[in-house]
Amino acid sequence: MDTVKEGDKVQLICEGKLEDGRTFFKNNKKNPLVFTVGEGKFFPVVENKLKDIKQGETKTVTLEPSEGFGIHNDELVVEISKKDLNIEDKLDIGSYIKIKTDPEKTITGTVKKIDDDKIIVDFNHPLVDKKIIFSLTVNSIEKS
Repeated sequence: MDTVKEGDKVQLICEGKLEDGRTFFKNNKKNPLVFTVGEGKFFPVVENKLKDIKQGETKTVTLEPSEGFGIHNDELVVEISKKDLNIEDKLDIGSYIKIKTDPEKTITGTVKKIDDDKIIVDFNHPLVDKKIIFSLTVNSIEKS
């Protein structure tokens, strides 16, 4: 039976959990993750751990925060004047807001604090500083 090698296109059934057991991502055979191993489209540590496993095999991979969604960056927590925002919805702490950085790119942040004339928004990924545990099953391998 074929094993995963660099350059192979794989279809994965994947479940991502946090250390406390909460699931943050889960797919199935009808909606697999599809990528080419070694292209860096998925977490590099996961791509490396997939090498040499067989179709149908399941592997558990644990990512440290620095290998997953990163370490908290204080520079991504910013103060924004309410008058600079074009938001019609009522904001609450914990709300997600999207800000266009240019015509092609939008970033999402979490509202951390609301004052009369400004808000504090954290643009770090919501899973920053979290250890991630993936259960990965190779559904198919397309050899390169």
